[in-house]
Order: sequence, then structure tokens, then C-alpha cells
Amino acid sequence: MRIRILFIALLFAIPTSLSAQYRIKIDIEGNKDSMLILGNYYLDATYAFDTAYSSKGSFLFEDKERELYDGIYFFANSSGKYAEFILDNERRFALKTKDEDWSKHIEAKNSKANKLYFEYMKNNFEFADKAKEISQNKEGLSEAEKDEKMKQLRLKSDSLKEIFLNQNPNHLLSIVLNSTKEIDIPEPEKKYLEDGSLDSNSMQQERYNYYISHYFDNINLGVEGILRTPSAVFFSKYDRYWNEIMKYQHNDTIIKYANHWIDKSRGSKQVFKFFVHDITERFLQSAVMGHEEIYIRMIKKYYESGEADWMGPSDLDKEVARANKWSKTMRGKVLPDIQCPDTNDVIHGFYDLDAKYKVLIFWAYDCGHCSKELPQLYEFYKDNKDVYDVEVMAINSGVDLDKWKEFIRSKKLNWLNVNGLVSNYDWHDYFDMNTTPYIVILDRDNKIIAKRISAGNIQNFIKYYEEGLITL
Repeated sequence: MRIRILFIALLFAIPTSLSAQYRIKIDIEGNKDSMLILGNYYLDATYAFDTAYSSKGSFLFEDKERELYDGIYFFANSSGKYAEFILDNERRFALKTKDEDWSKHIEAKNSKANKLYFEYMKNNFEFADKAKEISQNKEGLSEAEKDEKMKQLRLKSDSLKEIFLNQNPNHLLSIVLNSTKEIDIPEPEKKYLEDGSLDSNSMQQERYNYYISHYFDNINLGVEGILRTPSAVFFSKYDRYWNEIMKYQHNDTIIKYANHWIDKSRGSKQVFKFFVHDITERFLQSAVMGHEEIYIRMIKKYYESGEADWMGPSDLDKEVARANKWSKTMRGKVLPDIQCPDTNDVIHGFYDLDAKYKVLIFWAYDCGHCSKELPQLYEFYKDNKDVYDVEVMAINSGVDLDKWKEFIRSKKLNWLNVNGLVSNYDWHDYFDMNTTPYIVILDRDNKIIAKRISAGNIQNFIKYYEEGLITL
């Protein structure tokens, strides 16, 4: 009976370390640091999240509550010296190295993933050392001989990379190595114009379409570890895709590829969450006119549908409510008439304006930016009223009516001025307006064709709109 009791006691004693979410032991021979930091890469930054102390070069990192995700991690001292390792499914293992060079001497115990990783990286260190020797030319080689040696070294390095990729296709390092490869764009079939000349524009467009639809093909979006890698591996490419490559695409094209890549990420809950959240947020914050439509469609598809299950109910309700509100003021929507009194208390609405283009500007006399925008808008109005058939309705939001009227007189704003404090509906809430000035351009049918545009850009906008270079 005693033996049985002792065995049961041992069962309850052992889980002290096994119950930890992670347990990473690091031994550094000859190390005199008293503290070591554990951290990881994430998107475009690095984060330290744990600290261990020791006086003998042996450090233990463990935590019962913090969950770690796959990726490239590092341990570092307070002076910035560091070495990298990976988390690729394993969470309990030991690392050992020597203080003279942490990365070159590092080894792993109970971690097959790190053993493979360190072996590959050590080969890279050797190649780097040999390349340095060749460049220093201690052997007195000719330029041709140096080039040949470097060529052979690169070939050997590339060969080892391919061997690693073939033997370990699911290893996180293989995911990282593949992500550095550029997309091979196939040469399109030759196309010709009616005059027999090569249709190079059409062929270039075909190449471009292939590029944007295959941009992430070399990155396994179903592997969560890609999020926790140096920025050059994933995030810089990801950021460039939305900020540069897709920036001026039509909204339908952007949402098409947003959905396409999000579907590719569904193999990892973490990557799926990142894609959905980041794309939604970046188009919420976008300064490009009309991009709020993408935000609205993202909220409808992923948040209102319940797929964004990481959000609390109250936060989710706020996002859905905002998207519903913004959907009423998207480009292409007809704006309900705003009816307000002018300086003589006569009620006017912009539906009464007979013009091809109607410009609404919401402003206040004590708004510094308004004092610059209104005169600029008035100059445009004077010069282009008949050119483009434009009328303006300036809607005041300042509470002091005397100051409002004085501003109009001093700036000689001879257009329709109305007091927005008295209105048939709350236009401030309708537009979810936070700042002034706020400019909206409507067509003759009172359809919104532009908003949040600066006075200085109105002329070019209307010109390009008339030429068909800007569409809804």
C-alpha cells in the first residue's frame, strides 16, 4: 500500500513542469550574464516576453499560462547579443552553446526541428566564412579565379538549400526559404493589334494580372509560423502588396483578392485572424477616397457573419453599426436632401440647386483648416462655376451665428450659405463626421461621387470624372 501511495504522489508531483505551456532550458558555457531575455519576431517588430536569471550560465524559461505560437524566436542579453531558434510544434526542449559565439555553437536536445535548423544554419556560417576568405584574397587569386570560387560556393549553398527543402518540406525553415523566392511569371501568348503590331499593353496587363493573383504562392499562408518571422520573410511583402501593388485598383478587384488570400489562410486560425483584421483595419484607415467600401464589405462578410469570433460582442456590435452607417454614404449612394435656413432664415436644400455638380462643404468659422479651405474652394467656384456647371452649399456648424455671418462677409463667399445647426436631420451623425471641413460632391441626381476631398483637388477630380478616368 505504501508503494502505491508513493506512486500516486509522484504522479501529482511530476506535472509541475509538464503543465507549463512551454519549458525552454538554455545553457551557455562560459557565460557571465545574470539575465537572459526571451523574445520573438512578429510582423515588422521584435518582442521580448520572458526573462530568466542565473549566475552560472544556465537559464530556464517556462510559463503555465502564456501560449506560444510557431515562429522564429531568440534569446538575448542586455547588451544585445542574441541567437535565434525556432518553435515548430515543440515547446519543451533544451539548448546549449558557448559564450564565444552563441549562434555558431548552438545545439538542441529534444527538438528535432531545431537540430535540423541549427545544422542548416551552421552550414551557412561556414559558407559565409569561406566567402569572406575569398573576398579578402589571402591566396593571391586572380579576379577570374575569385569569381569561379564564389560561383562554386553559391552552387554548393543552393544545392544544400534544395536538399533541405526536398527532405523537410513541412519544416518552418522550408516555409521561410520558399517565401524568399520570387514568383515566376509565365510569358503570355503573343497578341497583335489590327495593324499587325504587337499588343504589348495587353500582354503586360496579362503579366500583371498573373502577378497579383499569384503574389503569395510561394508563402504557405496556412502556417501560423510565418507571422513570427523577420519582416523580410512575410510582412514587408504583405505590406507592399496592399500599400503599393493594390493601392489604386478598383474596389471590386481589391475585395476579390482580399477574399482570395483570406481563403488561402484558413489553414491557420492565427493567419486567418491576421488577414481579416489587418485588411479591415488598413482600409478603415486608408486615405484613398472610396476605400471605406472595402472596410464595409469586410465587416459584412467576416464580422457580421460571426467568423471574426475573436471579437467581444460589444466591440463587434460597434464595428457592425459603424459599417451600416457608412454604407449609407458610400460613393454611388443618393444623399437625402439637407434643408437649412440661410442668413435671412429662408429654408434651402441642395435638391433645389440646378447644377451638374453640387459641392457641399461642412465647416465652422473657428476651424483653422476651414479658414484655408473655404477661400480656396471659392476661387475654384468663381473660376469654374460655368465651366463645369457647379453650385456650392456651405453648411455652418459653428454656434455663434454673428461670427458665422461675419466670416461670410469678410471672405465674400457669394454662394448658398446655410446654418447647419437647424436642419431637417442630423447630417453630422449621418456622415459620422468627426472633423471639419468635410467636402462632398454630388451629381445632378444627388448621388455621392466624392467625399472627404480637399478643395485643391476638386477641379482635377471633376476633370478626370468627366473624362471617365475616375469611376464609381
